[in-house]
Parts: sequence; structure tokens; C-alpha cells
Amino acid sequence: MTRDEAFDLVKGRLGETATLAHCLACEACMRMLAARLGADVETWGLAGLVHDLDLDECEGDPERHAVVGAEILRQRGVAEEIVHAVLGHNNKVERTSLLDKALWAVDPTTGFITAAALIRPSRSTSDLEVSSVKKRMKDKRFAAAVNRDQMRACADIGVDFDEFLGLCIKAMDGVRDRIGLAGAA
Repeated sequence: MTRDEAFDLVKGRLGETATLAHCLACEACMRMLAARLGADVETWGLAGLVHDLDLDECEGDPERHAVVGAEILRQRGVAEEIVHAVLGHNNKVERTSLLDKALWAVDPTTGFITAAALIRPSRSTSDLEVSSVKKRMKDKRFAAAVNRDQMRACADIGVDFDEFLGLCIKAMDGVRDRIGLAGAA
């Protein structure tokens, strides 16, 4: 599956939603991490892009989330390593590869960075710093649903937390116009 085919699939299933923006943010972060770790940028990017393609369909049934997505991806001949990472991001299989572990850490991080950017006067990633994100992490009420330990699981792929946050902020800033973080009009 090409990137364009994957995007069309995800957009067709999700529409122009916050979930689509989240998938694009994950794609950008996964691509940047792959480049940093010497992994396949296209494979990692695709995993980030498609990981939540079934989220709207499975909204009321979280046990089906990722399982439905994996079946859709298999029917389209997507590489099993991507399918495995999709399943792993929702605890349906053990996370064994760097790809699996990276997606696990990236998934909540993009949501947290988005929340941190949206409360800034700029409403953008353009001026968001690692220190600002880390400061917000100390407030347990801020983005309370985000699993901070899952974010820190970047250590499992050999990336320091500050570097990980910096890479994700930079990646998301690179697509800020597409993910709703370009700033206040």
C-alpha cells in the first residue's frame, strides 16, 4: 500500500476529523523517529498513519479497536509488521519490534503535544518547547486521560525522553497546517 492509498483509506473512513489529524501527527512523528533510528521511514510512517483507521467505527467498543483495523489492513495486503504494530498499540499483541514500541510511545504523545499547543496564546506548535510540554506533564489534571508512562516508553526504543519530545514537536510542527496547529487566525 502506498502512502497515498493509505491516506485515502484513512480519510475515507474518518473524514476531516480530529482523529485524522491525530493519524497525520503520528505519521509525522513515526517518520522522524524512523529517520533518527535508521529504520524504514515509509513503513514507520504508514504505521502511524493507519493505526487508528477503525477508531470511529469502534468508538463504543474499544475491545474491537485495532482488531477491525488489522483485518482491513490485511485485506489490502499491508505488511504484517505494520498490522502487528497497529494491534500492539491497543494491547492486542505483545509489542516486540522497535516499530511496535515506537508507535506505542508516539500515540499518546501526539495527543499531549496537541493539548499543550492548543492552550498556548499562539495555539500552535511553532513556539512550543520541550520544557513547556514537560511542565504540563506534572499537572495530572492536564490531559488527564493521557498515559504519561506510555509516553516515557520511548526509552524502550533507545531515545531519551527530552529528545523524543523534541523530535515529536518538530515533526508535528512540520505538518501543523494539516493537523490544526497552525495557530490562531
